[in-house]
Amino acid sequence: MILFKSNRCSICKVNRGYRFCLKTGKNICWHDCNELRVDYKCPDACKYSLIKHQNSVSQGLLQYKTNADSQTEFQDLLKKEMDKWIINPQEVFNGKIPIQMIENEQGKKEIETLFNNMNTLNYVPLIHLKERLKLDNLKVKSHIKNYEDLAFEFLNIIIEQDWSKLIDFMYNQEHYKEEKYKLNFIRRISGNKITKKIKDYDLISSALSEDKNQALVFFEVNGKYDLTLIFRKQKDSWRLTGKIFGKPELYNGENEAIQQVAVLLSKNQLSNVYKLLQKYSSIYVDSADFQYYWGLYYTFAKNPQKAKEFFFNTIEIDPSFYEAKYNYALILHSEKKIEETKQLYEEILQVAPKEIKTMNNLASIHIDEGRYKEAKNLLEKCLKINKNFEIALKNLDRVNKLIDSVKN
Repeated sequence: MILFKSNRCSICKVNRGYRFCLKTGKNICWHDCNELRVDYKCPDACKYSLIKHQNSVSQGLLQYKTNADSQTEFQDLLKKEMDKWIINPQEVFNGKIPIQMIENEQGKKEIETLFNNMNTLNYVPLIHLKERLKLDNLKVKSHIKNYEDLAFEFLNIIIEQDWSKLIDFMYNQEHYKEEKYKLNFIRRISGNKITKKIKDYDLISSALSEDKNQALVFFEVNGKYDLTLIFRKQKDSWRLTGKIFGKPELYNGENEAIQQVAVLLSKNQLSNVYKLLQKYSSIYVDSADFQYYWGLYYTFAKNPQKAKEFFFNTIEIDPSFYEAKYNYALILHSEKKIEETKQLYEEILQVAPKEIKTMNNLASIHIDEGRYKEAKNLLEKCLKINKNFEIALKNLDRVNKLIDSVKN
């Protein structure tokens, strides 16, 4: 018989207990780890224990080093250290207790002078000390929003279901100035079964890439679902590039999953492709690649309307995905939506100026519109790139005959 094993913290019973505590011999959450380790009595063997700096000059506060799985966790620990520091006698103040020192202006000034002369880093939450001790003259460095701050804001807006506000967090937010992309974004995100039911969340960990330009922020939502938010630096700000319903480790597995789908699709194994796409697109919900392969799947399955929907999703997520634009344009072309088709072909040629299929198709539209000179120029460009491109050769022959007939 298999007994049910809870993954809740053994202390609070609420948050996920993913960290084994050597002091209690049980799995606990980082919140309770901070409560326990601030007494400085955790076993040295634990990587989360507080170890005193050998060359500490911080006068009894912020003199310990440790590990933390997120900036939020570390700041919470620093606040707990501060709370302990203010109620204990401090050698730097000749045994006086900071919480008692603030009963007069001289005591306040001593504390303010100490910290104003100390070179503390930006992440140290001196604002907490300032508020606790009402130190009006304590200089506090302004807080610069990091990827965790933005992740909290993003999830709070999801809980409020104010979907359009989420666009402000997106990496390609300029792209969403076009109403059609904005509406599709809102439709996608509000239509996700998990996203629209998010009511609460708990940060578990975060991690930066080696070049410090990308960050993964890992949450548990609604007490059961894993959610990883992916951020990327855009100039001096962090912007969201996507979500994964799963642990951060899955981020590196996306390319392998895409390859699996591509191989099966190349073998026309549509039933297997469908199963994999269902599985992977429910994890990589903002993956332009999986939306694209859904489009290809429905193209192979001869369902152009469904293919059109997924190719458009691909373009909405990644406006530079020109293969999806090409396939979407083909469907629009077949529907006689010529102006929109032309716009897409022109957009493709801006980012892929040697894309000969697009050149040929745009030339074909120009021929139908009687714009023979523009058509001929495009076709000649095609054939400079690939002189054996048969359909372009046929179209060039056709346009030359039409030009000759106009002259005669």
